[in-house]
Amino acid sequence: MEPELFSGLFEQAEARIAEFKKETYAASFKDYLESNARVWNEIGEATEGMLLQEQGQAFGQAADRLVEGARGRLASVKGRGRRDAMQYNLNLYMVSYVLPALLAWQKRRGIREEDTRQLTDVICDRWQAAFGARIQASDQEAIQAGFKQKLCFVTTAVCQGLRKSQNCKEILLMKQFRDGYFSRSEEGKQLIQEYYDIAPTIVKRIARQEEPEAEYQYLWSTYIKKCVGHIEHGEEEQCSQLYKAMMTELKQAYMVTDTRERNRQADAWVK
Repeated sequence: MEPELFSGLFEQAEARIAEFKKETYAASFKDYLESNARVWNEIGEATEGMLLQEQGQAFGQAADRLVEGARGRLASVKGRGRRDAMQYNLNLYMVSYVLPALLAWQKRRGIREEDTRQLTDVICDRWQAAFGARIQASDQEAIQAGFKQKLCFVTTAVCQGLRKSQNCKEILLMKQFRDGYFSRSEEGKQLIQEYYDIAPTIVKRIARQEEPEAEYQYLWSTYIKKCVGHIEHGEEEQCSQLYKAMMTELKQAYMVTDTRERNRQADAWVK
């Protein structure tokens, strides 16, 4: 497999992530799938028609090429904060473009979905071993449907940052709460709209922090875990109050005055 193909694949990451929106994703993905046909063919031809042991080795080689391509892209970025932000974008790029494209291309070639899923499982395992990020393969149709359902950005980012599945109980319960109780009032609808306007920016800014894991843990223990407990006990109003408090704090920290950075600087000056 040609390393240059894989390094070129990751040079596209930021441009494609900018098109990962409800209005542009379908057309962007179609163009992406066709314009990178050489990559998908390279992987498909290298992993097809082999004995089980040889196929496993070929899957591993394909996964390693993808990891190497991502590492090369990360190496070109200076500064820890920028690298953390790039790592977040590469994780999202894998989930929204690379893995769905592999699934779509192999299906087009008539490869059994079971075999393709074995390949994507190996890729996800190697990715987690290399970067500490658990990703999962999903097809383009499911992702497109997710736009219609709307994504729970902050909860998803926190759960993934703590190595939880993207289909974990907490994400599902928070989505149900948002689409049920919270959306039944006019105030709730307005807050949901505001949330979707600012949440993607907040998530990106958290990823750029020196220690995003500490922020994920803070949001988990202070808000999300407690919110889920309230939902499970039918205490929806208590969850609503916590949810509002979390968004108020996040707006103040990452959208308005960047108070946490200012406080860190003040603490450093005092010391």
